[in-house]
Amino acid sequence: MAKRDYKTVSEWKKAYRDKAKLMNERGYRELQPKEFYRAIFPEGSLQSKEHDGKGNIIATQIRPSGKGRTKQWVIDDSLDMLDKVIGDSFGLIPPLSFYGKTHTKENAHQLFAMAIDIDYVGLQQLKNMLKQFGNGVQLCPTFLVSSGKGVHLYYLLKEPVELYANREKLLSALKEDFIRRHWNDTSSIRPDNPDITGVYQGFRCVGSLSKFGEGYPVRAWQLCDNSYTLEEIKASMPLCKIDLSPLYQKPPKKQGKHTLEEAKELYPEWYQSKIVEGKPLKKTWTCNTALYEWWKGKMGGEVKVGGRYFSIMALCAYGLKCGIPEKQIRQDAYGFLEHLDSLTEDEDNHFTREDVKDALKALKADNKLLSTMASREWIEKQTKVPIPPNKRNGRKQATHLKIARSTLAIMNEDEGKTLQGRPEKSKIVEEWRKAHQDGRKADCQRDTGLDPKTIRKWWK
Repeated sequence: MAKRDYKTVSEWKKAYRDKAKLMNERGYRELQPKEFYRAIFPEGSLQSKEHDGKGNIIATQIRPSGKGRTKQWVIDDSLDMLDKVIGDSFGLIPPLSFYGKTHTKENAHQLFAMAIDIDYVGLQQLKNMLKQFGNGVQLCPTFLVSSGKGVHLYYLLKEPVELYANREKLLSALKEDFIRRHWNDTSSIRPDNPDITGVYQGFRCVGSLSKFGEGYPVRAWQLCDNSYTLEEIKASMPLCKIDLSPLYQKPPKKQGKHTLEEAKELYPEWYQSKIVEGKPLKKTWTCNTALYEWWKGKMGGEVKVGGRYFSIMALCAYGLKCGIPEKQIRQDAYGFLEHLDSLTEDEDNHFTREDVKDALKALKADNKLLSTMASREWIEKQTKVPIPPNKRNGRKQATHLKIARSTLAIMNEDEGKTLQGRPEKSKIVEEWRKAHQDGRKADCQRDTGLDPKTIRKWWK
């Protein structure tokens, strides 16, 4: 089947059945859900019923807005609670364990497998991958999971990796390189738009339903008995330059830590605001509204499929940065609905009002201060919209501004007196008056770069 033939849901459903048939004909052993997760999380690796302090699996049941409440289930070493998501319409399980009861990176404990998602995999693309796994062109995954249109490749780790906070960036970079190596024009019908996911990403639960619904469950096969180290995963990518040595360094200890009782005595205002009232203490700033309008322009011309949801979240972030009223942000977000939906390439992947509504929850969830956490790099990565950094030739902002001001002072020196960065108001008003008389207002406005309202204010 040629690339252009995969258009409708029925065609993709046929491809799903053909891929399952191929896996069985090739003799790969299919694993049942509990058998699969027992292989990922060996007996004794999770918390027992005696509460021995180990981590647990956190399974998430996703429910569309208005169709029930999204739930998270704690699955201990018995795996009994897996039944809550097996057969579910949309269940997610990441290949890592957590402390606590919620799937957050702060609670992440150990990584048991490196798992990557390759989307838009037709029958021929699956054949290509299996051939490359067999001849050593690509590292052979321990398990291959058919998730619907795509596949998930699980590389079981020889030893679980502790997920200290200082390791997140390095592990994410390694996973990104791994995704880009596997997601190519031989493995995916759409090779130019790889889905780069982080270390904490959840994947559709084996035994739950794919997006095709009833009769199309997520299925897993074992391709080999291998397990790997992170060094072996890196070695499978000849061009990978990531330094893994920091993984073997202990995280630095925080200095000057106090108990909560000591902090209450030493910092009463902090204790009242942070502990008693629960207020966030991170500082925010207000940017010029031009930044918000600039992003709206990006949304109207550069956002693509795969970045639509996060483009709304970015709109929220820029709106918060610029002090835009929440009502206006919501209106603007829904105003982009028609345009974002027009980018749809698959009939089963429309962008809906529910998607906008869900993304706008970022406004209510700003107790984590989205306005400061949504960095330029994060927005660029999630929305797939290029956002080049401001160039300061490697200097810090304070140094760059100091040089700029010094340069301005030198250029404006006049008879020993340093002028300000912009001309005097009286000179601008006089120029404006003459331009108004000569019918050259537009020229004057362009030359001064000032808003006419500002000049009229000065004139009065």
